[in-house]
Amino acid sequence: MNVLIAAEYATPASGNFVASVLELGIAMRQHGDQLMFLLPRNGNTTREGSWVEWLEENGFPVYLLDRRIPEAEQLDTLERILREREVDVLHLHFAMFHHLAMQNAKRWSTKILIHDHMDFAETSDVRKQKLRCFLRSALYRKNRISIVSVNPEKNRAYALARHWYVPNGLSLRRNVLESDTRETCRDEIGLAPEDRMVLFLGWDVHRKGLDIAVKAVEMLHRENPHILLGIVGIGDPPRQERLDYIQQTTGICPTSAWIRYLPSREDMFAYHRAVDVYLSASRSEAFSYGLLEAISQNTPVAVSDIKGTSWCFAYDKAVAYATEDAEKCAQAIQTALQMGRKPSNCEQLVESYHIQNWCDRMMQIYHML
Repeated sequence: MNVLIAAEYATPASGNFVASVLELGIAMRQHGDQLMFLLPRNGNTTREGSWVEWLEENGFPVYLLDRRIPEAEQLDTLERILREREVDVLHLHFAMFHHLAMQNAKRWSTKILIHDHMDFAETSDVRKQKLRCFLRSALYRKNRISIVSVNPEKNRAYALARHWYVPNGLSLRRNVLESDTRETCRDEIGLAPEDRMVLFLGWDVHRKGLDIAVKAVEMLHRENPHILLGIVGIGDPPRQERLDYIQQTTGICPTSAWIRYLPSREDMFAYHRAVDVYLSASRSEAFSYGLLEAISQNTPVAVSDIKGTSWCFAYDKAVAYATEDAEKCAQAIQTALQMGRKPSNCEQLVESYHIQNWCDRMMQIYHML
């Protein structure tokens, strides 16, 4: 069986997504199947020295496509790959080729599988969003398209299509030779022994709750100047509109010395070991790779109490707070700081979301298709 993953994914660091699909490809190879990739070509997905090269070094064919060319030419390229590689399943991630798939799936012998990585948006009526998913599932069924969701509510909303709920799995692989120690990473960040850093990840600043994070840590910093906020994912340095967002939503100066803008890196596990608390302030979340990565390193976590993160409260060092409440968020961070790095049930939770479980389920779905 030949599977082509087409993903609108072009981040500088590979992250858990690339590591997960690499693990999937290795597992498929052991069963005599082949995985291939079709990715957008840009500055982050050139071959040399990137995670694209990492995929190729592990024996997986990678095609790079200029997404700026006319759609008809993109379709020609896609169909040529499907034909020449005798692709049995086309697995679409992050909205890549959804439009083309809806238009052409009926005339392709290749089976189409869409992977929905998102939760319902917190900015609009969830009932209307569920209705849209339900109606969309009728179109998927009509066009013989199947769907995988990482969120159980989304999965139920796709009732008319062939659909599966598959939570993400955690891979400990990254495109690095060796992961930095806590001490080495703290030195790189510039943390003194007495500093206590709260780590926040989030490119989608509103959905991820960056404003709540800044307000909460500012409250703690006023009481203890050694409590700092480290932000990854909005740039180093961040673009001006991100700084404006912080200023406008919090009234706090975004260039305050206690706010550190950290670069994205392949070795995110080192960040999780180096900091003292991981903060998930999301207003909505399908499934958080960041939370699972932090838990895997025995890092205490402060988490907004939303459905998409409820799974993490089985972790001994997870502290919940009421979403949108910066004061409660600060209290949760303070509680998490007091927990420190004492032993926890992190290994048990990581085992529940082990990448092999995800690989096994995805291979089952491929073969069902």
